Amino acid sequence: MSLANSTIVILGGSSGIGLATARAAIAEGAQVTITGRSPDRLETAKAALGNRAKGVALDVLDQAGTERLFTELGRIDHVFITAGAVLFDPGLGVELDSIRPALETRFWGAFNAAKFAASKIPPGGSITFMSGAAAIRPIRGASVATASCAAVEAFARALALDLAPVRVNAVQPGLIDTPFLDTLGARRDAFIAEYAKRLPVGRPGRPEEVADAVLFLMKNGFVTGITLTIDGGGVLT
Repeated sequence: MSLANSTIVILGGSSGIGLATARAAIAEGAQVTITGRSPDRLETAKAALGNRAKGVALDVLDQAGTERLFTELGRIDHVFITAGAVLFDPGLGVELDSIRPALETRFWGAFNAAKFAASKIPPGGSITFMSGAAAIRPIRGASVATASCAAVEAFARALALDLAPVRVNAVQPGLIDTPFLDTLGARRDAFIAEYAKRLPVGRPGRPEEVADAVLFLMKNGFVTGITLTIDGGGVLT
């Protein structure tokens, strides 16, 4: 169970969990391609990862761009898709167009990746989606974003049958200390501290801890069709 000399694509790999996964995979001898929407962030990530990494600017909702990416790469052993968006829709009192990305980024991004990568992945290779603990513990006021987490998990289970012997799984992170939380602004630290009090482990997760779970799903050839929760025991409380 090794990633040495394997080829891995991480969509949404320029920061947070995706970047941590790229770093961990390279440490095990893999060649990694990361994607991201921000060219500047992508360049920074690529420089940090070194010469075993390639960066491609891509929005996961760009179907033509996603097809082109996988066509040009040739054989791929493993794919990890981190893309997702949390938008709030309290009482469903928002215009549909303003809330679409909450579902489309995670679900259709996963669909595009699977559609164009599957034929390039050999038997025993894998696709891993990222959902979120909201699939079990809903986010109040964010019903569509919550539904996107559950949708991508169901999608993974179905594809585990449809794409076999390619393996398909999902990771379900809880509160992870990533740049995503910077969107909270001045409330960031207080939010993390309050949430962490409710967790049996007493702290937020680290991107590297989710990355470790993703690498497990890539390497273990007897695991498919599961959702692996990494949440510090959050689903218990």
